Amino acid sequence: MDNLYTAYRQCIRNKKDTANALAFEMHREENLVRLLRELQTETYTISRHICFVVKNPVPREIFASHFRDRVVQHLLYNEIEEIFEQQFSPHTYANRVGKGTHRAFKKARFFIARGGKNRQKLHYLKMDIKNFFRSVHKETLWNLMSREITKQKQPELWKTEVLMLLRIIIFHNPAEDYYFKGEAWTKKLIRKEKSLLSGDATRGLPIGNITSQLFANIYLHHMDMFIEQTLGVTRYVRYVDDFILFDENRDDLQENIYKIQGFLHEHLLIKVCEDKTILSSIGQGVDFLGYYLKPTHTLVRRKVVKRFKRALYHVSESKAFDNLLTSYCGHCSHAHSFNLLSTVALQLFLTSSSFKEEPPDVSSE
Repeated sequence: MDNLYTAYRQCIRNKKDTANALAFEMHREENLVRLLRELQTETYTISRHICFVVKNPVPREIFASHFRDRVVQHLLYNEIEEIFEQQFSPHTYANRVGKGTHRAFKKARFFIARGGKNRQKLHYLKMDIKNFFRSVHKETLWNLMSREITKQKQPELWKTEVLMLLRIIIFHNPAEDYYFKGEAWTKKLIRKEKSLLSGDATRGLPIGNITSQLFANIYLHHMDMFIEQTLGVTRYVRYVDDFILFDENRDDLQENIYKIQGFLHEHLLIKVCEDKTILSSIGQGVDFLGYYLKPTHTLVRRKVVKRFKRALYHVSESKAFDNLLTSYCGHCSHAHSFNLLSTVALQLFLTSSSFKEEPPDVSSE
């Protein structure tokens, strides 16, 4: 019960205003006792999901768990996160304490800066996984995780309970029981190969769950080890399924493309997105995690700038406006963006009067 209550407190922290959280909170003790009993008697089942489509910055299909299931996810996360965190590569930055997007791009910028005076000799290889969350093979993920849990020096009861929850969460298919929230036409924004509502039911993790984020790192941890230990790459950065390698030898990077593709196909049963595979000199600039990295400076990506200005113009609520401005300014602050922020500030001043026109197009520089 102590572990379950801790998971509940973590879960309620950012979900106090949701309907599921409020309903659970009204009979908190009763609901926690019932949930504990279901877990102890191995009768726990996952409740109906809510499916909706997020349109910005790109359309994504989200399956939101019921509040009680989020509590269980936090419970499992608290038990196993440290076990796998100790094994993760220092070069992977997604969904980890002390890491994040900005640290990842700064690490890439550090590798570019180490290119020396003649930076034209330094090349980079940028790749990402094709439809990653939709393509994760559940049986492979289960084998990777259950093997590690079984090796732990823990009581057999602990292993049994953890493996039970792992199996339930990994193999659950949210598309079998869900309620769609939103306008029906938004379903068409998601391509079939990216949707859990179509295709192979033996693959796919729902985006948004705290367990899915951890599972993603565990799944690709083995690719990290292959790149660093087998290929001997030391200048490497990964954020979720986007990863980038640096080397002076272009031919080595070219050869690594086929080696990485072969490893992913054979061991993890996933594919690289060939259309997004880029092998080039850093002198041409590196488009990575919302920034455009050049040897001498860093710019904010043009698409981010356009979203920034469009969102500022259309948002009307004061609190939402402040949050939006803080978020984007924080992103821009990590780049050479003085001119950009000055232009946006001037634009906001000019559009603060009564007229409403589309803002002028201003380049990201």
